This record gives sequence, C-alpha cells and structure tokens, in this order.
Amino acid sequence: MKALAQRLPFYYGWVIVAFGFVFGAFNVGMTSWGLGVFVTPMQEDLDWDRSLVFLPLLVGALVTLPLGIVFGPLADKKHGPRLMAIIGVILFGISLIYMKNAGNVVGYILIFGVIGGMGRFTVQIALVVVPKWFVRRRGLAQASVSAGFSVGPLIFPLILQTLVDSIGWRDAWFVMGIALLALALPGAFLIVRAPEDLGLLPDGDKLDSDTSQASASGSAPQRPADRAEVSLTRREALHTRQFWFLVVALGLATVGIRGMIPNFQPFFISLDFEPTLAAASISAYAVPAIIMGFVFGIMADRQGPRKPFLIVCSIVATGLVLVALVSLMQNVVMMFAAMIFLGFGLNAFFVVSQVFVANTFGRQHIGAIRGVMQTVNNLATFGGPWVFGVLYDISTEYMLLFGVAVVFWMITITMGFLVKPLVRPSPQPSPETT
Repeated sequence: MKALAQRLPFYYGWVIVAFGFVFGAFNVGMTSWGLGVFVTPMQEDLDWDRSLVFLPLLVGALVTLPLGIVFGPLADKKHGPRLMAIIGVILFGISLIYMKNAGNVVGYILIFGVIGGMGRFTVQIALVVVPKWFVRRRGLAQASVSAGFSVGPLIFPLILQTLVDSIGWRDAWFVMGIALLALALPGAFLIVRAPEDLGLLPDGDKLDSDTSQASASGSAPQRPADRAEVSLTRREALHTRQFWFLVVALGLATVGIRGMIPNFQPFFISLDFEPTLAAASISAYAVPAIIMGFVFGIMADRQGPRKPFLIVCSIVATGLVLVALVSLMQNVVMMFAAMIFLGFGLNAFFVVSQVFVANTFGRQHIGAIRGVMQTVNNLATFGGPWVFGVLYDISTEYMLLFGVAVVFWMITITMGFLVKPLVRPSPQPSPETT
C-alpha cells in the first residue's frame, strides 16, 4: 500500500473516502431509500405485513448490538479496518443476492437480517478510519463520504423502479447484489487504518523537521495541528455528559428519519401519485443533499460543528412537516418542493454529526468510541423502519409516523443545545494502537 500511496497524484486518504462513498450509496440505496420501491411488490407477492418486510433490518441491528463494543477497538488496530471491510462487503452482497429466492420468513430473516446486518455493520465500523486520515479537512472528507448516502436516493429509486418494472423485484435484488460485489469489494482491499501506517500525515500534510526526526526515531509522525488535538480513550469518553447527549441525539434522530425514509414512496403512492413520479421526487431530494453536505461540512471545519448541527436538525424537522402537508394538497409541485427542502438538511446532518463526534473526542481512539455509538446507531438505523412499520400496521395512519418523527427531531435539537465543549485533560502522548 505504501508504494501505491507514493505513486498516486493525490493523498491516499481520498481512496478511503472513495470506498466509503460507494458503499454508502449501496447501503442507503438498498436498506432505506431504495427499499421503499420493494415494499409494495413484496407485500403483494408474499402477502406480508409491512413490519415483516422491515423486520430483518431490526434483527440485524439486534444481532450486532455487542459487535460495536467488541469490534470497535479492532478499527484502531493496524489491519482491522481492511479485514472488516472485506468481510462486510461479502456478507452484504450475499444477502442481496439471496433476495432473488426470498419467500420463507425464517430464511429471509437469517440471510437478509443476520448475515446482511453483520455485513453492513462491520463495514460501517471500518469506515470510522476516515476521521483518522483528516483533521483540518475532516468536514470536507466526511461530506465526500456522505455524498454517497445522497447518491443512493438520487439514482437507486429510479434504477430499482426501472428494474422492478422490467425484470421483477426478485431479479432486481440479485442484480444489485452482484453490482455491490463488483464495485465495492476491490476498494475494501485498499483500506488502511491511518496515514501513519503509510508514513503519511493527516490531510496530506508534509513532514517538517520535527516530524522527520520523529519518523527517523521510529515514532509516528505528527504535525502541530495534530499534536494540539487531545484524544480521549473510550473509558474517558463514556464518563462525559457530552457522549450520552450525543448518543441520545443521534439515536432518536436516526430512528425518526430512517423509520420514515422507506415509507416516503408508499406514502406518495397512497396519495395516488404514480410510482415513477414518486421515485423521481425522492431523487430530486438528493441534488441539494449532495451540495449542502459539502456546504455544512466546510462550515463545520471553519467554525466547529455545533451551530451547523442545530441548523440542519431544524431544517430536517421542518422538512418532515412539509412532506406530511403533501397529503393535504396532493400536488406534484408540493411533493417535489417538500423533498427538495428536506434535502437541504438531511445529508448535512449525517456529515456534521460525524464531525461533531470526532472533534469532541479526538481521532486516536475514535474506533473504540464510535464502536459504542455505532451499536446504538445501528439499532436506530435498522430498527427505525421496523418500529414505523409496526406503527403503520396498527394505525394505517401516515400522520402518526410523521408526528413521531418530528418529536424525535425536536428532542435531538434540545440535546444539541446541551452539548457544550469538553473541558479536556492535559494532552498526553497517545500513539496509535498497533
């Protein structure tokens, strides 16, 4: 990898970002935004309740609950992230390919839920290395990764709707599984834990005289900005209020939006909009989402993530209200306008929240810290659709779903106000774990 990094005309950290971009697109495309395309045909063909369609996502999240605590520190080990990325992509790809033969409930839960859930989770843990590669440009790098999460809704709903209409929902799952393996697996082999493993510095900075001497003496090279960043251990982070405020904030927000995302398409179809038109409105969301992810990511780099975090949360909460109001107007323009407005904040939320965590606790032990957070986030991400599916099965009222989601986001805004800068201990040397 070191030889490759030296030959590249750009900083190797962007290779890690590129992998995160591709996997992120498939992850949200097949488990959130794109999943809405499959809901109606799968329910009609298999005679399943909506909560059953979403159940494997919850099962996968429950199975992986202890994995964040166990495997989080592995992301701080030298070869841990690469191993997790390779295994994760393979397991996730297998789960998508299996969906061609879905029909048995037990098999559906085991393959798409357990195996697929473990695959998605291990890759997500591997991607906590991104903050290790960037400090000054952490927001920009995270925005680049999160752009994949916006490309998912930009292209996947339309692609999947076209595939479902032409070859059926079963073969659509199969095709996307093969595509995931072909596009993401090669990149998984290129994952490297940290720039120091290749004799590089965060952000692609050059070695100065001090860092050159450190490198010659066998120490990991550091630069002034990096030395100024104090990294808390997992134990230290767990003893701060900021950690738990962020866990609650990110967890509730994730449940609220992940629960709604696969329900947008069925919601619009229930208002008698054409499926293709509904999918197009979701794709329209992605255009401002990509742009604003970079805008707020750069803003977080320049002035810190707290203020941008509060702004984007307010945009998302308002956007959910606007989407709900489409039911009153049933107007195509309103549907597109509401989804576009939502796009101004949602992807930016994922960008800024990642920067918020990394800037608060530092990069040295971010794998172990994010491992704990990712356990909660994974449960929220994949349990959210099931929770909202149950709510819908019980009430058949989309307004209940929107109401719950908005309340969760209002709590998140409150938690954001409570997260104050940490009073950190005196800086202590904290070399990368090997």
